[in-house]
Amino acid sequence: MTSLNREENFATFIAEKTDYYLAKWDIFDNSNEKVSWNWAAFFFSAYWMMYRKMYAPAITVFVGIRIAKYMVALGGGEFYRLVAVVGLLATGALGNWIYYVYASRKIADIADTAGTDDPSVIGRTVREVGGTSWVWVIMLMIIGSFVDKILKYALLKREISIENFDADTFWDIL
Repeated sequence: MTSLNREENFATFIAEKTDYYLAKWDIFDNSNEKVSWNWAAFFFSAYWMMYRKMYAPAITVFVGIRIAKYMVALGGGEFYRLVAVVGLLATGALGNWIYYVYASRKIADIADTAGTDDPSVIGRTVREVGGTSWVWVIMLMIIGSFVDKILKYALLKREISIENFDADTFWDIL
């Protein structure tokens, strides 16, 4: 990785709750396990990912759950909330693994592009890229609330279903 040892890089990247994540990640390193429960990932899903600065995975989960949920609702399915619960369960079960893979790749990218073997330079970059942030969590909450309200209003107001859903309807909703 770098001249810093692997655990130091991970600890610097994680910043908060390092003991928890290092213990989970040690299991991943020493076995083929990919499943370990994370309550924060379960309850907060994409928001937890944003807090942990995993922006691309957060957007993927956020959009994926909403698309699946609204497609089930459009199809007349009354179990659209179940789609969200399945997404939360998956994130809770795989969240630690996703974070581990994300951190490993980010740290490797930093080490490859740093242009130096100086541990202080690499450590500073790892600290900046990793850690936690509330800014995008709040932004995702605002954007998600806005999008959900628009979609719910459009679906309820127009009584949209798969049968009468077309490209014009899609763009009208957005």
